Amino acid sequence: MPTVPPLIVCLSSTDWGFLRYRKQHLMERLSRHTTVVYVNPPRAVRAQEWPFRRRTRRLSPTLWVHEPFVMPGMRRSSLAKQITYGWLAARLEQWRHNRQCVLWLYSPHGLPFIDLLRPDRVVYDIADLHATPSGPQLRDDGERKEIEALAALERELLPRVDLALCVSEPLVDWVGSRARRVSLVPNGCDWQRYLGAQPPSVTNQRPRIGYVGTLAPRLDVDLVAALARRRPDWTIELVGPTLSFVDVSPLRSLPNVVLTGEMPFHDVPAKLASFDVCLLPLRDIPFAYYCSPIQVFDYLAAGKPVVSSPVGQLERWGGLVHVARGAEEFENKIDTALGERTTAHYSERRVFAARNSWDVRVTQVLSALSDIDIGLMGEPVNTQVAA
Repeated sequence: MPTVPPLIVCLSSTDWGFLRYRKQHLMERLSRHTTVVYVNPPRAVRAQEWPFRRRTRRLSPTLWVHEPFVMPGMRRSSLAKQITYGWLAARLEQWRHNRQCVLWLYSPHGLPFIDLLRPDRVVYDIADLHATPSGPQLRDDGERKEIEALAALERELLPRVDLALCVSEPLVDWVGSRARRVSLVPNGCDWQRYLGAQPPSVTNQRPRIGYVGTLAPRLDVDLVAALARRRPDWTIELVGPTLSFVDVSPLRSLPNVVLTGEMPFHDVPAKLASFDVCLLPLRDIPFAYYCSPIQVFDYLAAGKPVVSSPVGQLERWGGLVHVARGAEEFENKIDTALGERTTAHYSERRVFAARNSWDVRVTQVLSALSDIDIGLMGEPVNTQVAA
């Protein structure tokens, strides 16, 4: 194995500064082992944020965030896209310095960079079932064409990657033998952020039922509204940004529903502490079933009981998470969960979260990388829960 650690070039589908998803958690921790260049997805130039001469930020000695320059008309012109990708590849080569390069992809759109960068290894980290609607139906013809294009790119990409990481067992089964090597690495949590969490000694006079996460098409707004109407004695709070094409109007007229909006990452533990039960009300669609819901790991790290729509991964966790379909079942399972706020329940959830932390996930990633001859120095991982 080489003595010089390889360069990891991560072509992300999410801006570094937009919430805290799997991509940021993994890349920040991998940068403790080697140099990581995190590339924001190409977009229209925002000069006030990224001056032309300062399109790269150095967050640590081994972690860089790069904003690619975008040729005007890239989405409409193949020539503009070719120029944009060429510029980006040339810029990324400056970090390489004749060492191994690992190209880390989060979207099939990164396929052209296999030929542009000619990396030593390619990792495709599959966090979602991309080529399927993320809501109950296609929004428009544009989304249909995008899904068809993604499906075609993914069919071409999978045989060319050295390692496919999948966030859930259903995704592992979906990839099957189409990739040379497949490893299960679910999402995780930063459980130590919740070290101050304690089992509730005094419960809310009105049960407070909460959701934290993006209000995206997969969220079942109608289910939340039906639940709120069934139980006017509960307060249901949704915390997170609402995507522009998601209609939450059925919730705004309900007096016991609170739409808090986006909040700073560091305020989430305190918000979770105020909930009696946490929710994951998703639509019954493949996009939701194949996911690895990151907020559920945080819910459990905070010691909270959880009621969720059917998700393939959660169904394998036994009774740790209550699974429900429809408003009536959700109501019944929440009533049950309200009785599961004991110290014993709290400790069980916290121990599970510690064993599924982002640090543990990185050890799994390092092991998978070693199987494709990418060696990085390991670190001990703390999975002990403080009393």
